[in-house]
Amino acid sequence: MRRCCAAVICALIVVGCAAPLKQFYPGTYFPEDRTYQNKSIGFSLTYRGSWELITDPNRMKENKKYAQECQQSGLELLFVGFTAEKMQGTRCIVGNLNETGTEWADNVRRINTTHVDKDFGTTQDTLHGVSMVRWEYAKNEIRFVEFFFSVDTYNIRVAFWTTPDLYDKFLPVYKDIMKTLSITDRE
Repeated sequence: MRRCCAAVICALIVVGCAAPLKQFYPGTYFPEDRTYQNKSIGFSLTYRGSWELITDPNRMKENKKYAQECQQSGLELLFVGFTAEKMQGTRCIVGNLNETGTEWADNVRRINTTHVDKDFGTTQDTLHGVSMVRWEYAKNEIRFVEFFFSVDTYNIRVAFWTTPDLYDKFLPVYKDIMKTLSITDRE
């Protein structure tokens, strides 16, 4: 019994002392103007409405494990966020893969085929002068739209999700957010 308790205590200490997740491409969310800016990659987005974005993977709580999984596969979860009432969500993932937006979207769709309940397909878009691919799908009674684009050799994936009854009302808002995409100088 003592060995079991000692093992549990040691395991808790090791888990509690786990190294913080490192950010390779840190970004900043400015809540006063609802703008996410990533100077290391060179882009920014401005959100409409009451969004709260978390950019530090060590503060992502329920998404920290997902941030770890992303890093283990060579990607980085740049931010996660929710509206004030938690009825809508967003996240942004980046990988230095040097793929086109179409290649990036096709690879993600192929990998997620078994996890998607209904695939509504992809659409080529040019928003604010940036070529991107939009993918719409449903999973676990939630509707998703993801936008795939590239900045230099970086492949970026911005997702939004909500309930099916709100999806059609907010898809234009998600597109408007993506229209604020600005490619900026890297630092």
